[in-house]
Amino acid sequence: MARWSALAAAALAAAVAATAATATPAKSSCAFTLRIGDVLPFTGGLAPYGGNMDKAVKLAVSLQNAALAKAGLAKTIKVKLVDSQDGQTQASASVEAAKKELGEKVNVIIGEMASGATIPMAQSVTIPNRIVTLSPTASAPQISTLPDNGYLWRLYPSDTLQGKVLAQAALEKFGKGATVNVGARNDAFGTALEQLFVAEWKKLGGKVGVTLSWNPDQPTFDTEAGQLVSGSPAGWVVIDFPETFLKFAPSLIRSGKWSAGKTLMTEALKDGKTLDTIGSNVNGLSGTAASAAGGPAGNAFHSLWNAKVKGAQPYTGFEGTAFDAANVAFLAAMRGCSSAPAKIKNNLIAVSGPPGTKVTFAQLGKAIKLLTAHKEIDYEGAFSPVDFDKNGDIGSAVYEIWQYNGSSAFSTLKTITFRGG
Repeated sequence: MARWSALAAAALAAAVAATAATATPAKSSCAFTLRIGDVLPFTGGLAPYGGNMDKAVKLAVSLQNAALAKAGLAKTIKVKLVDSQDGQTQASASVEAAKKELGEKVNVIIGEMASGATIPMAQSVTIPNRIVTLSPTASAPQISTLPDNGYLWRLYPSDTLQGKVLAQAALEKFGKGATVNVGARNDAFGTALEQLFVAEWKKLGGKVGVTLSWNPDQPTFDTEAGQLVSGSPAGWVVIDFPETFLKFAPSLIRSGKWSAGKTLMTEALKDGKTLDTIGSNVNGLSGTAASAAGGPAGNAFHSLWNAKVKGAQPYTGFEGTAFDAANVAFLAAMRGCSSAPAKIKNNLIAVSGPPGTKVTFAQLGKAIKLLTAHKEIDYEGAFSPVDFDKNGDIGSAVYEIWQYNGSSAFSTLKTITFRGG
């Protein structure tokens, strides 16, 4: 009787297990289409970067579909870039672009690049409509604490870090106790970073002569240039985008008081085409930028880019942010066995950091195999290790202090690494 009871109990347990297995399908039986849209600056202040970002997303999607085909899943799981919209580096255009993509039933939007476009697009469209948004480069500190219910993420570090790097670069360039004049574009990116720099610079014992901001869309900048060069500063910190600086730089040069060699800028002006257009008067300009040097797969991605991407602007390294955005969205969908935005956002931290088997874009097939077998992965990106935190920020960053040497040539003067706690 006891033996019969044991057998019956074992049979019952097996039946329960079978029922549970039927109720929770294996991930290998997943069927979904991940619909991605991107909103990127094909025109406007960051136009030099938008086209390459779009090409990076397309490259990621092609690799994902190839990996799915090789895994025998192409009939049941697909990834589509359904639309590429011009956010124009500004708020209203990005909002309208996101609304259009909402009508095309996207699950994920990659964009915008500028904080001043990303924030209103998220607040007006993607957060209330529960669409996952992954900005490649928006860096305004307020994004970290924006009430977003987990729908807004970024692949570029907060300017909370860049303010510190910029102040350290100023200390090394101008010396302790030096006076600098500071100017910035009047938008979410410029005003926040200006305030962060000034606070950090004063902590280091530095002095500030003039601070001012300008409307990026104004036609002339002679008045602002005159204010920026006033007094006798040891140097300048200028926070701007290429489109505006193309108009601002001639006013600074005409003043006869400004020197590019005594000026620090930020990542947006590390653009050879823009600086070449201005001419030799900006030789020696330097600045700070988050760097792809921290990306475990950065060199491999650069090689892939050179081999596969045609008709692009000169490679900058920032392309890796958009590429990583597309890849983590795909891997999160795979882990959740769904393209539903709610499932994707709940899996982004899990696929982007430890614990789990480390995988790069070159190992998407391995990642798919692990995820369909209920195993954890840790995506190692082209721009950074990613490792999202609870605020949707990446967990570590490498910054460089760069210098423009003319004819689209740049050199790296120093690198500084920040790691998450």
